[in-house]
Amino acid sequence: MAEFFQEKQVYRIDHYLGKETVLNLVALRFANSIFTTNWDNTTIDHVQITVAEEVGIEGRWGYFDKSGQLRDMVQNHLLQILSLVAMEPPVTLGSESIRNEKLKVLKALRPITRDNVEEKTVRG
Repeated sequence: MAEFFQEKQVYRIDHYLGKETVLNLVALRFANSIFTTNWDNTTIDHVQITVAEEVGIEGRWGYFDKSGQLRDMVQNHLLQILSLVAMEPPVTLGSESIRNEKLKVLKALRPITRDNVEEKTVRG
């Protein structure tokens, strides 16, 4: 694609971002003064992101066998939600400003290490 289009001409979307609840996050955070002034680390202790899917992987076995459920859900969808929840208010509500703020969040995340995973993993 880079051969034919400049980066600003490419529109990428994660279908998960089209879910109503996810779409409402930006409006909730930045268009509502109650949340805008109180959405910070002094008023929010922690955030828990729960994925309560009602749909299984019917008909998508081949995809998940290749890519993996963890890669599809965590590396993709949940990091998108995390970045929307944790980002600073963008300069504008335009896609580039939002993308820049989301990128700052992702760059600030601590990398997952083998030691960290082994230390925090519970096996039953």
